Amino acid sequence: MSSRDITEILDYDDSDHVVVAASAVLRRLSGWAPRGPRGRRALFWLVHWGYGSAVGAAHAELRHRLGGEPAAGLVFFVGCQTMALSLFPLLGETPAPWRWGPRLLTVSVAQHAVYAATVAGVDAGLAHDDH
Repeated sequence: MSSRDITEILDYDDSDHVVVAASAVLRRLSGWAPRGPRGRRALFWLVHWGYGSAVGAAHAELRHRLGGEPAAGLVFFVGCQTMALSLFPLLGETPAPWRWGPRLLTVSVAQHAVYAATVAGVDAGLAHDDH
């Protein structure tokens, strides 16, 4: 699959560009990437949930280093959005962010804001339970 096979995108984080990016990394590291639809879908979910969980875990460290909210959540959001704006053009064959258009940028920012707020809320709840 290449980026030419993708017809409409609402958000690159929830598209086959995740598979394009992950496949590019896999090919560089192992010489292999999934070819069939089932393997690509499995890779999508593995990568999407894997990096979402790993990146989400970093919020606890930010909360610790920055003294809590709202600083940790804001830095977390900026980091997530920066990764989306840079990793997909570098690995996922997407256009540069300044060519995404207002709809794609708006959805990306909104989706990462919701993700950052959710992670911050869950992390705050877990930290409160520890005390």
